[in-house]
Amino acid sequence: MAKAAGSSPTRRVVELGPGTGPVTAALRDQGVTADNLLMIELDPAFAGHLAALHPGAGVIQGDATRIQRIVHDHGWSHCDSVVSGLPLIAMPLSVQARIVRGAFSVLAPGGVFVQFTYGPFAPINPELIRRLRLKPHRHSWIARNLPPASVWTFHRLP
Repeated sequence: MAKAAGSSPTRRVVELGPGTGPVTAALRDQGVTADNLLMIELDPAFAGHLAALHPGAGVIQGDATRIQRIVHDHGWSHCDSVVSGLPLIAMPLSVQARIVRGAFSVLAPGGVFVQFTYGPFAPINPELIRRLRLKPHRHSWIARNLPPASVWTFHRLP
């Protein structure tokens, strides 16, 4: 997921649903600096854990459907990547739409939305992909994961 996000010290990354932080650690290992990382985690215990592990990074205990407000309140006008560990495909379409629309509202031109899934298809509802004019791409398949997982990237079509 970190590679799909194009992680580097100069890229701003928002992570949705970081949980205990394995993707966060990979983002940091790939060069994302603490000041260029903003994590949005609903669970207060996980948020506290992440704040202790990543001093200097932005950790917001909040709802991913409010990504636009959270990013702007953090002082950023945009980010380069949004990385999501949320189970989007299992969410009601209205919630999924608020999260994905919000993510694309804060992505800089050419920015990327990265999502993983355990299913065989793109982890965003096909109707939402069409409506938002997104281009899905299976970036990688991780067979060693149990169950096997796929990492997908989404870009907005011009």
